[in-house]
Amino acid sequence: MKPALTHFLWPAVGATALLLAGCTSMTPEQCKVADWYQVGLEDGSHGEPPRSQLADYAKDCAEVGVRPDAERYRAGWEAGIPRFCTPYSGWREGTQGSTSKQDACRGRPGEGAFAMALGAGLQVHRTQQSLNSNDSEIRRLEKRLQDKGLNDKQRAETRDRLRYLDYEQSRLRRLLADQERMAPR
Repeated sequence: MKPALTHFLWPAVGATALLLAGCTSMTPEQCKVADWYQVGLEDGSHGEPPRSQLADYAKDCAEVGVRPDAERYRAGWEAGIPRFCTPYSGWREGTQGSTSKQDACRGRPGEGAFAMALGAGLQVHRTQQSLNSNDSEIRRLEKRLQDKGLNDKQRAETRDRLRYLDYEQSRLRRLLADQERMAPR
């Protein structure tokens, strides 16, 4: 390859790789070599809202006099959003506790399955949060039991609370196992 051609291609490859990694803003170099269809495709595949993403790109690229091709971007986004509107994406978003993309699939094929999996994933997330919260409380109470200043009544109350939390943890683990069976297959 000629040195001048190599010098041009490597920045383009790097810019494309960064775009495909899901960056939400662009460097001036990326703006200059962006394939707006591909950018839209990636954003759609990740459930990113097209208007806000395109506005961010326009702002970033204005510095170097590049205006995003909104038509190509939107065509790419429309091709990419079905990849996101799946039960798998809904489940992933839900188990991460994310509801920021819950409207991405509104009115699109796959909306129902996405929404159902999102809801099931959010239940898993809440149950995991409860388990974690209880674990913290158990550690705190176990540490409290080691306090020499506790009287018998306080020790008994602390042990009762620990027994209850132990029961609750068992219940939550069973619930979590049932909820995880709802994961898309």
